[in-house]
Amino acid sequence: MLWFKQTIGHACGLIGLLHAISNGGAKSYILPDSDLDKLLKAAVPLKTKERAQLLYDSQELEAAHMSAAVKGDTFAPSTKDPMGYHFITFVKGDDGHLWELNGGMKGPMDRGMLNDDEDALSEKALNLGVRTFLEKLDEGKEDWGDHLRFSIVALAPKFDN
Repeated sequence: MLWFKQTIGHACGLIGLLHAISNGGAKSYILPDSDLDKLLKAAVPLKTKERAQLLYDSQELEAAHMSAAVKGDTFAPSTKDPMGYHFITFVKGDDGHLWELNGGMKGPMDRGMLNDDEDALSEKALNLGVRTFLEKLDEGKEDWGDHLRFSIVALAPKFDN
């Protein structure tokens, strides 16, 4: 499981996207010898701090991130402003396990085994992952105040009708 510690301020969406595309089935769509392919291959043998530094120092990643960021219509906050939002990625790994990948944690969390016919949005995966987070909110173990906004983005292959 390829996991990145987030050390770049307000980049949890980028880290979440990197987690999503560098693990599980999505990684098969990475173009060989692309900047992303080279970055991920360079990251694999590194330890946590060195892997985070690789992302921090990558001019190609910064350029791609900024190119995407300026296309939106939302005002980008200062990196000194606190954020009440965060991105967490759930991926079914090659080992069949559901992994929670969060750059703000100490490492990847194994949420449990999924069957061959189950993906990260199956009932079992939702119960092992996203719904456990929501239950913690209901029980008061997580406090996001009035600012919780929740959405799910799925990376999935295109199906022709």
